[in-house]
Amino acid sequence: MGKIYAPPEEIGRHPNMGDFLIARSGFNKDGLDKAENEWEEKLRAWCKERSKDKIAGEIVKEPLADGQAMYMVLSTKPVQLIHIPFGDAYEFQWAHRWTASDIKLMVKKEHHIQAVMAEVQNG
Repeated sequence: MGKIYAPPEEIGRHPNMGDFLIARSGFNKDGLDKAENEWEEKLRAWCKERSKDKIAGEIVKEPLADGQAMYMVLSTKPVQLIHIPFGDAYEFQWAHRWTASDIKLMVKKEHHIQAVMAEVQNG
């Protein structure tokens, strides 16, 4: 069984949607996206510094409700994931049961999806 950890305190507080509300005019989505990307890169660097696993720093996702549960891979042997609390901060109840093979397959699928999306955008 794998271990799921909270994000390390040393990379700082994760971006919160409430931080990007603008009085009377709505929500700064671009600001939130930028902050989430920067925080994700800090977490990725932290994982890669502490792991020899080839897929350390990759993200695995599981669709839930109106969003998704997200985890960053720290290692696959043993399975160690870090919860990414973006959006509604969903957690998948069976994530601790994922095997190294499950995680590698999820990463491979995500890479294929990204490649297809890039191809579609580039026409």
